[in-house]
Amino acid sequence: LSELEDYVTVISFMYRDNPFHNFEHASTVLSSVNKVVSLAIVPDDIDYTDIRFITTDPWTHFALAFTALIHDVDHAGVP
Repeated sequence: LSELEDYVTVISFMYRDNPFHNFEHASTVLSSVNKVVSLAIVPDDIDYTDIRFITTDPWTHFALAFTALIHDVDHAGVP
């Protein structure tokens, strides 16, 4: 767990200090993505083939969370 915390700290320092596309924004997006994922999970005992649903695969959740966390790294901001 400490390695993950260290990695997230490194990512936070990669964000620039600008009014919107900063680490606080990334954290908000991460929280929003996690909420959407939690609402969209299909229980394993239901057979859905619709791509709108997300499986309970932990790697899928990790990929979505990681993408949310890094999506604006080094963004210069909006002039």
